[in-house]
Amino acid sequence: MLTPRSADLSRGYRSISYRDLAHAVDGLARWAQWAIGVDHREETIAYIGLNDQRYFTTVTGLMKAGYRTMLPSPRNSREGQASLFRATGCRFLLHSEGMETFVETIKEAVPGLTTVQVESWDQMLRHGEEQDRDDHPFRGRYSSAADAKVLILHTSGSTGLPKPIFLTNAAIAVNRTHRFIPVPEGRQCVQALLFPEGKPLFTMAPYFHAMGAIVSAGTILNRGSLIQLPAERPINAQLIIDVINDTKPWSGIFAPAILEQVEAISGGLEALGTLENVFFGGAPLAHGSGDKINTVTRVQTIIGSTEAGLIPNLLPEDKDDWTYFEFVEGAGVQMQPEEDSDLFEMVVKKKPEYLQWQGVFATFPDIDEWRTKDLMAPHPSKAGLWTYIGRKDDWIVLSNGEKFNPVGFEKQVDSHPFLKGSMVVGQGRFQTGLILEPDWDVLPSDKDPHELLDDVWPMIEKANASAPAHGRVWRSKVAIAKRDKPFKRAAKGSLVRRQTVELFKNEVEALYSNEGSDDQLGKLEPGASLSDVKNFLRKVFKIKGLAIPEDAADDADLFAYGTDSLQVLALSSTLSHACKSAGRGTVSARDIYAHPTIGGLAKWLQSSGEQDDQTAGGAENKEEIMAKMVEKYTHGLPRFPAAQVSDRPEKHTVVVTGSTGSLGNYILQELIANPTVARVYCLNRSADAEARNRKSFDERKVATDFSKVTFLHTDFSKELFDLRKDIYDTMLQQVDIFIHNAWAVDFNKALESYEAVHVAGTRRCVDFSLASRYRAQIVFISSIASVGNWLSKHSTSDFVPEVLMEDHSLPIPGQGYAESKHVASIILAKASDKAGVPSTIVRTGQIAGPSEEGMVWNKHEWLPSIVISSRAMGIVPERLGNQDLVDWVPLDLAARTAVEVSQSRAEQLSKASADSATVAHLVNPRTVSWSHLVPAVREAIQRNTGRDVQVVPFKTWLSKLKAIEPTTENAEKIPGIKLIDFYEGLAREGAGLPRLATAQTAKSSRTLASMRAVDEEMLRTWMGQWWD
Repeated sequence: MLTPRSADLSRGYRSISYRDLAHAVDGLARWAQWAIGVDHREETIAYIGLNDQRYFTTVTGLMKAGYRTMLPSPRNSREGQASLFRATGCRFLLHSEGMETFVETIKEAVPGLTTVQVESWDQMLRHGEEQDRDDHPFRGRYSSAADAKVLILHTSGSTGLPKPIFLTNAAIAVNRTHRFIPVPEGRQCVQALLFPEGKPLFTMAPYFHAMGAIVSAGTILNRGSLIQLPAERPINAQLIIDVINDTKPWSGIFAPAILEQVEAISGGLEALGTLENVFFGGAPLAHGSGDKINTVTRVQTIIGSTEAGLIPNLLPEDKDDWTYFEFVEGAGVQMQPEEDSDLFEMVVKKKPEYLQWQGVFATFPDIDEWRTKDLMAPHPSKAGLWTYIGRKDDWIVLSNGEKFNPVGFEKQVDSHPFLKGSMVVGQGRFQTGLILEPDWDVLPSDKDPHELLDDVWPMIEKANASAPAHGRVWRSKVAIAKRDKPFKRAAKGSLVRRQTVELFKNEVEALYSNEGSDDQLGKLEPGASLSDVKNFLRKVFKIKGLAIPEDAADDADLFAYGTDSLQVLALSSTLSHACKSAGRGTVSARDIYAHPTIGGLAKWLQSSGEQDDQTAGGAENKEEIMAKMVEKYTHGLPRFPAAQVSDRPEKHTVVVTGSTGSLGNYILQELIANPTVARVYCLNRSADAEARNRKSFDERKVATDFSKVTFLHTDFSKELFDLRKDIYDTMLQQVDIFIHNAWAVDFNKALESYEAVHVAGTRRCVDFSLASRYRAQIVFISSIASVGNWLSKHSTSDFVPEVLMEDHSLPIPGQGYAESKHVASIILAKASDKAGVPSTIVRTGQIAGPSEEGMVWNKHEWLPSIVISSRAMGIVPERLGNQDLVDWVPLDLAARTAVEVSQSRAEQLSKASADSATVAHLVNPRTVSWSHLVPAVREAIQRNTGRDVQVVPFKTWLSKLKAIEPTTENAEKIPGIKLIDFYEGLAREGAGLPRLATAQTAKSSRTLASMRAVDEEMLRTWMGQWWD
C-alpha cells in the first residue's frame, strides 16, 4: 500500500509491503498480550484511532492474539458509546495518539474502562521484525472456526442508539469468495473489479465504518493494494485530487458527497479521469455529477450494509446505466413490492447453494431472509435493472396520508455549490418543508445567509419539477441552518435524518407556525383595481413556487400548469390571510376551482366574492359553455365516407390509454390474453408505465408475456400525442381499436380545466381515427356522472337509455369532471355523424374491487372508507342514503366487458359502416340493496375486532362520524372524516344517481349478461384486503 509520509504531501509516500504488514500484525499481537494479558482471550477490545494503517493492523493483530475487536465511531454520542460498550461487555479500549478527547468521552460514559495507547506503526513493525530475526515469530491463538465472532462493527444509530453487529470469520471471508461467484458469460462482478489482485485502490473511507472495514479486508484477502489519505488532515476535495495525481491509483472508492465536491472544482474531473473505475456507495450520487464523471471514466455504484456486507452485482452492459444495479444470481436478491407504492424493497433470501456469497447469513445464521429496508425502482425498459431510491425509514408521511421519499429531491438541491446539504421535513404536516445547510467554507464572506434562498431557489424549482405534487416545496417553507448548528451526519457523510430532525425541531415548528401568511406577500388592500389584483395574484404564484409563468395570459387556466389539489388548498389559505384587509371572508378551495383563470379569480376577488359575469346565470351559463366547447372541437370536421367494410385487419391492434390506472391495468391484461389481439400500444403520461404495469401484474401473480405490448410516453395536449412522427405513422397503419380510458378524476376542477388535455385530446383521438388506415374505432370510457342529472327531468323509475343525448343539462351540475365526459361524448357522436368516425361510448357506474383476489379496491374511495371507518367506530350504517342500490361491477369484469363491447362493435363494423355513435352501460344488471350485505359486514368486523358492532341509520352513522376530531391520527383509522361532504350528499333525498339501462350492452358482452350481483363472498374478499 501507499500512505503519505506526513500531512505534507511534498514529503512523498511510503510503500508498505505484505511482509511489512505481517510483521506489524505480529508486533501488535505480542504487544497486546503484554498490555492486556493472555488471560483475557476472547475478550472484546475496542480500538479508536487516526485513520491510518494501524486500524487493520490492530484488528488483525488482536484476532491473531485471540481477542475480539470492536470499532466504535468517534462520532457516537456519549449515550451511544455507553450503549455499545455495555452491550458488548467491553472493558478495554486501545487508542492512537490524537484521540484524547474522544477517549475521555468514552471513559466518562463507561465506568471502570481500561484505556491504553497503542504504539506507532513503525514500532509495531520493529517488534515483529525483531521476533522474526530472533526466530520467535508470533504463533497466535486465533480461532479459525467459520462461526467465530471476531469483529464488532455497529449501525449508525440514525433511528436510535447504535447497535453492535458481530461479524464472523465466514462473514469477513465473503470479501474473498465474491471473486469466484458465477456470472453470465461475458459479464463481470463489480466486487471482483473492486478488489483486483495487485492493482492499487484509492480509499477515503474511515476504517471504523463498515465500508472502511470491507475495503481493508477485501484488499488484503485479494492481495490488492490500498492508497490512503494522510490521517492528520481533514478530508477535502483538493486533498483527494492531489493524492490521486501523486499516486496514480487504478480505481477509487468514494462517498458520494465528497465525490460531488471533487467533480465540481478545478482539476477534479481531470484527476478522476485517470482512474479506470470510480466506485461509490452509501448514498445516491447526484445525476449531474455522475454523468459528468462517467464521460471521463466508468462510474459504478455498489451497495451493502454493516449487517450484510457487500451484495454482489454485475457491471452494467451499458455504461450509462451507472445508477442501476443488476444483482448476481448468487446474491439471492428478491424485489418485493411495497404496498401503495411503485417501489420495491430489496430482500436477500437464504439459499444453501449461495451461502458462501451471502455474508448476512454468516452474521445471522438463524434467519432465512434479510430485509434490507432499501427501496428500489425498476428500470423503465430494461428488466432486471434496479435503481436505489432511499430507505424505508426516510419516507415522510404527510397529514393527508400522502407519502414522499425525499432522498432524490435532496440530492438535486444538494448539488448547489453554496450548500453542504438539505433536508426535507413535514412528517405529519400538511405539506413539505426544507432546511438548507450552507457550506460556510464556500459561501462568499459578504453573502447574507438570508439571501442564499434567492441563489438556491432555481435548484429547488428543478427538484420540484421532478417531485410528485405532494412533495413539492413552497418558497415560504424553506429555512436556513445557522453556522453553529450543522446537520448530524454518519461517518460516510450521509445525513442522519432522525437526529437532525430532532435537532431542528424548533425551526420546523416555526416553518409551520403561521400557515397561510407570508411577509413577502403583504395584504390585498380594499378597493384595489382589477389590474392590481391580477398583479397580486401573479406575485402569490411566484412566491408560492407555482409553475405559472409571470407572462401567463389572463385567461390561462391555472390547472394547465400542473396546479394540484394540495396547491389549491395552500392557495386558499394564503389568499384568505391576504384578503382579510380587503373586507372579504375566507377564500375556499371551491372558489379557486370555480374561477380557474387569473382574470376570473381576480375579478371575483375584486368583487369581494359576489357573483360576476362568469358565474352569473349558473346552470344556464354552464350549458352555454359546454355547447361552445363542443362547437370548438368539432369545427372543421371533414365530411368523409365511412371506412370500407372490406378494409379490416384479421387481428386487432389496440391502443389503450391510461394503462397504469386500475381499470386500464385490467383492460391491458384482457388484451394481452386475447388471441384476436395482435398488438397493444399503451399510451401513458408517466414515463415508468411499463414498470408500474409489470409490478401490478407481479403483485396479482399474473404470468403474462408483454412481448406484444409497446409502452409509449405521451401528452394528449400536444399534436400527435407528443409522439415521434414515425411511431405515430406506424400506429396509423396498424390500429383499428382505440380505447380511450385516461382521464383525471378530480371532482373539484371546473370544466375549463379539463379542456387543454382531455377535451382537446379527444379531438386528437378523432384526428387519429380519420388519418388511420382502418378508421380506428374510438371506445371512450365515460361515466354515469355525464348523465348524473337525469332525475331532475325524469322519475326514479326511468332508466337512462343506451343512446347519446345532446342535452347539456344532463351532467352533474357544477362538476367539471361530469361535464368534461359529457362534452367529449358529444364530440365523438358528432365525429361519427359527420365524418364517419366509429365511436363507442361506455358509461361506467361504480367499479368495485375484483371478483377474486387481485388489485385492492382503493381504500380511499367512498365505500371502502365507510367500511374501514365503521370498523373503527363500532357501528355500521343500515343503508347508504341515495346510493343504497348496489349495482357495482367488479374491476376485472368491468375490464372484460369493455373489451367485449369493443370487439362486438368491431365485428359490426366489418359488416356495415359506422353511421352513428353507440352507447354501452357498464353497471351490474343484477342489483342488491346495501341492507342485504350489512349482516356480512357486521359479522366480518366483529370477527376481526372481537367487539360488538351495532347497525344504525345512515344519518346516525354520519352524525357520529362528524363528531370525531379530524386529526391526522384519526384520519388514518377513520378515513371517512375526509369525505364528510360526500356522505352528506348521500343523505340528501332525491339527489342520487340514475339507473342505467343495460339490455343492449348485454347483447354485446357475455360477461355483463351473465354477471351476478355483488354478494357477501366478494365483500369479504375486499374487506380482508382493506384490513391487511
